[in-house]
Amino acid sequence: MTAIRVLSYNVRYANRGDHHDAWHDRRDAVGRLVRFHRPDVAAFQEPLPDQRRDLRERLPSYEFVGRGRKADGEGEGCPIAVRTDRWTVVDRDTFWLSETPGEPSTGWNADYPRIATWARVRAVDGDAALLVVNTHFDHVSARARRESARLLRERLPEIAGDAARGEEAETDGTPPVALVGDFNCTPGSDPHRILVGDGPAGESDTAPTDGDRLRLRDAAAAADLRHGPETSLTDFARLIDGRRIDHALVSSEVGVEAFATLADRDDRGRYPSDHLPIIARLDL
Repeated sequence: MTAIRVLSYNVRYANRGDHHDAWHDRRDAVGRLVRFHRPDVAAFQEPLPDQRRDLRERLPSYEFVGRGRKADGEGEGCPIAVRTDRWTVVDRDTFWLSETPGEPSTGWNADYPRIATWARVRAVDGDAALLVVNTHFDHVSARARRESARLLRERLPEIAGDAARGEEAETDGTPPVALVGDFNCTPGSDPHRILVGDGPAGESDTAPTDGDRLRLRDAAAAADLRHGPETSLTDFARLIDGRRIDHALVSSEVGVEAFATLADRDDRGRYPSDHLPIIARLDL
């Protein structure tokens, strides 16, 4: 068994209207939080190019992969940061949550383009590997969230299979998968049910078949130990109850030792973002 700690954190885009919670006043706290918890992989949502630069500067022990959602690579991104002392990035890419995932695009009446960034990582001192996928579903269109979930269920087995075929050292089939991010929906909602293979009535095609190795489960529900609030949304000062919209889903062969929602406050007594980070301790 190889242990890996995967963190997901919507760090809130740099909005000038946030006043005393502007990115300039939060960026050090975000960096300190990640350094203190020392995840092997940190997946971020919403950072703009300058924020991605700030994160790289504050997390020098990590290799960052991913691009922005605009055609020129700018705009909000879903970067993945990987601890280079423990893991090597073998492959990576980004696709769009739309009818044309291979090109910059906006799908299903979403308010903005939405993307998923993935990275195949392999342990520096062994053969353990993991496909980490980081995404951010649309906050307005319910249809976009449902279709994005269906797209991910369709594409993730393909990506995992391509990763295995593309690496000569792979001898044990496709790698296990961790899908993390801000899904903008709670457990039991249609997108969440689609992703874990328990789709809405009349949509049995979303359920995995016997031959589908990629059976996802919610790490929060599967964890041997669970810690922290039941919600993951804040207004910077207080928790917003009943809004666990940040998730970690893992394939069936991944052990989930623990899952936590981290309610760390900064030195001002405020939360460093309008989301709480989540972290899962996994066994490969």
